[in-house]
Amino acid sequence: MKHKYVLVLFLIIIQFGCSKRAVVRFTQRAPELTSADVLTEIMLVNKAPRIVLRVPNTRKGVTNTQGTGSHQSNVINPVLVKQAGSGRAAAKVQYVESQYDETALYNAIEKQLFKEGFSVRDRGLFNQVLDDNASLDYSKIKELTNTDLILELVSLESSVGYRTNVCYLEADDAPKIINEYRNQGASVEFKLVHVKTNEIVGTYKIHYTPCLEGCRGIYTKKGTNGTFISSFWLRPGEKEQLQKLNRKGYEDLDQDRLEAFITDATQQLVKTMR
Repeated sequence: MKHKYVLVLFLIIIQFGCSKRAVVRFTQRAPELTSADVLTEIMLVNKAPRIVLRVPNTRKGVTNTQGTGSHQSNVINPVLVKQAGSGRAAAKVQYVESQYDETALYNAIEKQLFKEGFSVRDRGLFNQVLDDNASLDYSKIKELTNTDLILELVSLESSVGYRTNVCYLEADDAPKIINEYRNQGASVEFKLVHVKTNEIVGTYKIHYTPCLEGCRGIYTKKGTNGTFISSFWLRPGEKEQLQKLNRKGYEDLDQDRLEAFITDATQQLVKTMR
């Protein structure tokens, strides 16, 4: 029995002795930004165009100044989680919903458009006009809504998969082959329409890539490939406050991070428009 404990202790020492601090990094996916030449002319003539954000599944009669009230925003990405277990507890399955506030994301876009000098129209009232006048062409809609541009949110994907088989040791940045490591990114896609001519004058797709500065963890050599497990650790000189702010080695795509991404994406979009 004594020899058994000694063997277990020896194996644990070997395992942790082979474990080293490491990070995984992903390369930023390039944005896909396209603007028509006519948009440049439009922006030159009108420095503060009137713009409205059109979003998926907007409820009729609800304006962006009314808030959500008793309405519960749709969850953007429900995630299926499989719980590991043993015996009768094995293979438990439950649904975990990522609680993203869609209204806050839409407001973040409009707020940035306003900061960029656009005259932002109420999206609820605009959609009410469309609902009440479904057969109207865009030239008539311009007269009814006094709007120059429609920025349509085509899609917002908050569960874009990123994968890698390489991590980098903290000590010397040496690459190490590991079993597949996964993390979650996002992407947003817009379409810009000139209301007067009903012409698409811009398409934009922008990506949120996780771990650009490195997600921290522990590398352990096992067999042909090693393993990387997310785990937070501090570098020499880093303040204890950093540990309090983020105790995880990986990046959570939480509400604040998603709103920051949406705001930055809007900035990139406007820069391309001009």
